Amino acid sequence: MTLGFRSRRRERSCGRVSGGIPFDRGHLHHILSNPIYAGRIRHKGQVHDGQHPAIIDPQTWDKVQELLQSGAAISRGSRKKATTSPLAGKLFDETGDRLTPSHSRKNGKRLRYFVSRRVIAGGCQKHPDAWRLPAEQVEGLLTEMIRRHLGKPNAAASVTLGLPAAEIRMTAEKLTNCIGSADCLNLIEQVHLRPGAMRIQLDTLVLAKRLDCLPGQINASELTIEAPFQMRRRGVELKLHLGDPPPEIDETLVQNIAKGRRWLAMVIDGKSFSEIADNENVSTRRVQDIANLALIAPDILDAITLGEQSSGLTTDYPIKTRFSAIWSEQRAQFAAL
Repeated sequence: MTLGFRSRRRERSCGRVSGGIPFDRGHLHHILSNPIYAGRIRHKGQVHDGQHPAIIDPQTWDKVQELLQSGAAISRGSRKKATTSPLAGKLFDETGDRLTPSHSRKNGKRLRYFVSRRVIAGGCQKHPDAWRLPAEQVEGLLTEMIRRHLGKPNAAASVTLGLPAAEIRMTAEKLTNCIGSADCLNLIEQVHLRPGAMRIQLDTLVLAKRLDCLPGQINASELTIEAPFQMRRRGVELKLHLGDPPPEIDETLVQNIAKGRRWLAMVIDGKSFSEIADNENVSTRRVQDIANLALIAPDILDAITLGEQSSGLTTDYPIKTRFSAIWSEQRAQFAAL
């Protein structure tokens, strides 16, 4: 007898889901604790030997019952609770879609993300405009923005209304403690993202409580923070930067371009690809691939040496794509990365 099993976790695969009987933990526990499989019957809370043959070794069944009992002895309250981000339910993209906490695992490490809800709700449907941001970077970026805004010398006076001068100094100290704490992200009411910029709306009630003042004494016009940010990708790694990101020169790409120019010069002088490969102790295909990098347009080469090329123009891309030798076509192709 084969029993189909489907976990409570939502199927994310686009493939066809095989049919089967859906079970939850209660169903499984009932099956595993049913003595009928061990050749026994249960009557009025007592287990007795039955007259039917066992399909599970009784000793194995007894061992399973011990394991079930030891698992049941663990108090629910003693189990480790899942960590909830203080930004859960507060992030929205430019379409108004909420970003939902999500996670994956890589090499045993749990990686957290914020993903546009339409990606999760849409199943296999593609959403090229959806957001998928690393949670730790987003939390760090927003923390920095809050601390910059509320850490200004005149912040205590600007975010409050009608406080006596004698109380401003005390309020400034409370504000410093507030933004210095690990939970300053709880000050956030909502965050709205759009390509290249984000807007943070701080929560009036939460801030008033932190500063020990009335909500009416908070200057709501000072609770909106707007700042540009950039996303730079190197391979699969995504980095977020406030303002314009610092140049990141791809040293490997620069070195390969220099090598390609040298090898192309050797070809022009009469050397064959195979001869160069033998001298350099690499494959002929490698020489051909690297030599092609010498055909990149001069203005693109300048951008690469300054770290200002398109974020998708990494070392591997021009080698694997067989880009056009026509400079105008190169510019269009690389600009789209």
